[in-house]
Amino acid sequence: MTWRRDLAIVLRRYGFLGFNMDEDGAPISDGLRATNASLESPSVSVKACSLIIADRPDIDQLPGVDSRSEEGSGFLYEPGRLWPRPRKIAYRPLLPHISFSGKDLTPVWTTQCGRTVIGWWNRDGRHHLLVGLRVAEEMVRYTQGDPSKVVTATDKALWGFAHERPTYLFTDNIVSGQELVPWADRLGFTLARLLAQGSEMPLIAPLPDGAAGGVLLTGDDDQAYIEKYDEQVRLLDGFPITYFMLPQTRHTTETLAKMPKSVEFGIHIDALDSPSAYRRVCREQTLAVRRLIGSPARAVRNHGHLNDGYWGHLAAWEECGLAFDVNVRGLDGTCPTGSYLPFRVRRPDGSWSSHVSLFSTFSDGMLYVQKWPQAQQIACITRLAGEIELSHPGVLVFNFHPQNVGDFHDVHRAVMALGRRKGWVAFGAQSYLEWLSAVDDIRLTCTKKGFELRSPNQVERLGYFWPKRMAGTRLLPKWNGAVSLR
Repeated sequence: MTWRRDLAIVLRRYGFLGFNMDEDGAPISDGLRATNASLESPSVSVKACSLIIADRPDIDQLPGVDSRSEEGSGFLYEPGRLWPRPRKIAYRPLLPHISFSGKDLTPVWTTQCGRTVIGWWNRDGRHHLLVGLRVAEEMVRYTQGDPSKVVTATDKALWGFAHERPTYLFTDNIVSGQELVPWADRLGFTLARLLAQGSEMPLIAPLPDGAAGGVLLTGDDDQAYIEKYDEQVRLLDGFPITYFMLPQTRHTTETLAKMPKSVEFGIHIDALDSPSAYRRVCREQTLAVRRLIGSPARAVRNHGHLNDGYWGHLAAWEECGLAFDVNVRGLDGTCPTGSYLPFRVRRPDGSWSSHVSLFSTFSDGMLYVQKWPQAQQIACITRLAGEIELSHPGVLVFNFHPQNVGDFHDVHRAVMALGRRKGWVAFGAQSYLEWLSAVDDIRLTCTKKGFELRSPNQVERLGYFWPKRMAGTRLLPKWNGAVSLR
């Protein structure tokens, strides 16, 4: 079923592999069942956990449960907070959803008036995880933006520039005063944990080495002087960086050959002069940059973060084998996509691309647009890193142009210190994409002896944990084929 497949894809990002993407999202074990209460009856016998997606108000298959429609853009709360202590905000739905009430419900998230939207429904001695949200649709709306904005938005540019940027697709996602909250990640990690606990399945750590946070440092070529590149590389002293290269760069094959191994490369497509010819420009410039760097770079950022409607450049990226973009514009940590993790992109027709996207969290626009001194920039970065450590794993992308390096020495040092902090990891875009691709091919299987991970590829730096059995993450040695989880 399509909704199960979509659910399997979005929950994999949060480490839950209990639904098989290769079989329309069917659960891998009889310890788990997923039903859509508007399509089929949930009254089934299961060993451990039944997930019920109830996304319509006229549900009559849930005995003893009252259902009603709720509008989007409100807040959901964690229960148990008593006046005058304010309740903790858990999530902000973007889409209409369903709330429930009934004596057999144990709420996890509730509406302002206390009705359950996510909770455990205990029926005939069995536990069902009842969810009134359209989970996959919520995730896609957060991470990919609102397609209706292509028609309704009156300003598709940014900061006075004339060309379209993707930022306008996400304007409704941001909550004043809570700009750094990754709402989609809160939903994904919560459901992954609840499902793993209910089905007694393991979760896969979403970052290499089971890290709490990741750092991806990038720099757009923009025809920077070679001496500026040299200054930035010396300052970084072996810290990984990915340069997104223009065909008209000042670099040559000889100067690029002198770069240290810590430097990786992506493609910086410049179609600002002819946006209607983007497909051709993308193909020509991708070939030119690959010839220059001597390797098949697969990461992309458009020069000026050029955009074309609702993911209109995706087809060109797919044709050119550009599998990873950081094109969604960030500035100061504000989280327009609701996620600090890379997300697989769903095409407008409902099919899924293998292309993944990760928004660019910070840029040197903090100085040139917001006029923040380096100390203020570092304080903002430090604050967000601390929130990630205390909540859920995430990747922070920093886009610092080599031409501007002289204005940001202290900020560079702060980013390097973060990437080298215990529990954090730093990587280049190409290396990270290779790790993500290897993880995406992993399948969790249930055997008579327990759970196994299987992959046709070599996998390394992978962590896993059991929410009900153990504290902390276990790291697996390098492996391929099958490995048992204990």
